[in-house]
Amino acid sequence: MEITTGAYEKPLITKGIYDETQTFITIKWKQIHDGDKDYSFYEIRMDKEKGVATVKRSGEYQSKLVFDTARKTEGVVNTPYGNITTDIKTEYITLPSILTNRFEISYEMGKDDIKNIFSVKLI
Repeated sequence: MEITTGAYEKPLITKGIYDETQTFITIKWKQIHDGDKDYSFYEIRMDKEKGVATVKRSGEYQSKLVFDTARKTEGVVNTPYGNITTDIKTEYITLPSILTNRFEISYEMGKDDIKNIFSVKLI
């Protein structure tokens, strides 16, 4: 899979697990960020019936971000300096289909409404 986000200059190419049932899509992978000692483990879980995606990161740094186009949500990032809570406004969520091979979330986060598009392309 190819993972793209505005947080990093280059896409990450990695192996992962994609699982889809009638009600959920789950995508899992691991990656190491510059400056990290160990891998971080990521999981996206998309509830297709509710239209809500949850992105969890575990490892040295942990986070749980909830994306819902119907309402503003809250995310929590756990750092060595404490927990950071942030507001999330989800613009859209695109699911993999015959027309596209990617899972994509467009959102704004934080007090300054920093815009980002997070994308997982299945390759």
